[in-house]
Amino acid sequence: MLNDEILPLEKVVANDSSALYNQIFARIRDLLRTGKLKEGDPLPSERELAQMFDVSRVPVREALKVLEFVGIVQHVRGKGVFIRKVTANNIIETIDFVMMNPAYTIQELFEVRMGIETQAAYLAAEKHTDEDLAALESALDQASSEPVALDPPIDFHSAIIVASHNSALIEINKFLADWLRFLRAKYMYASVGSEQGKIEHREIFNYIKSGDSEAAMASMQAHLLRARNLIAIAAENGSPEA
Repeated sequence: MLNDEILPLEKVVANDSSALYNQIFARIRDLLRTGKLKEGDPLPSERELAQMFDVSRVPVREALKVLEFVGIVQHVRGKGVFIRKVTANNIIETIDFVMMNPAYTIQELFEVRMGIETQAAYLAAEKHTDEDLAALESALDQASSEPVALDPPIDFHSAIIVASHNSALIEINKFLADWLRFLRAKYMYASVGSEQGKIEHREIFNYIKSGDSEAAMASMQAHLLRARNLIAIAAENGSPEA
């Protein structure tokens, strides 16, 4: 019985939901690794999990959101939450570092992005098609139509990676884009959704369109450096808003 495998959490940090949901994630991870949870298995309800772990429903809800974002579980309306068909061990090993400290994770993701996206901008300037340019311009127009857009900037960056026509970069970005959406929703930072961010996006687009690889790469690097610095300042001030 799964109920016998779930014990109350060690509440080392009182009232710290992030510390608690990390523990919940780790427990479910271990159940997957040991085969006690398999594809198609249902999870207990949010209320039942809260009772089993002896916590409120808040950290349980956050842990379930993370599991759904990375594709380990799926919520089926009216039926509950189920383990999906995934290569669970590979996914879990990849995302372990994300669960350690969410306040710093977003900065670490930006460091990864800088390597990936500067190269993608360079390649996009060389390899883009008319269809790629249309997708980039559509993402820019969508971002401009909203005062603070959460997903459109990510869509713009993803469109650049698609325009790189590098399949490895595209696959890596699928993982990063989901995490960025999750962390942006959680911490609500607005650095790349700001007016300055929109100006920088347009500049990157113009360099890609003109085929200037070096300028596109340099412009992307400057853009991501500014965003990372704003996030670092926000984290130090205890507020995720930039």
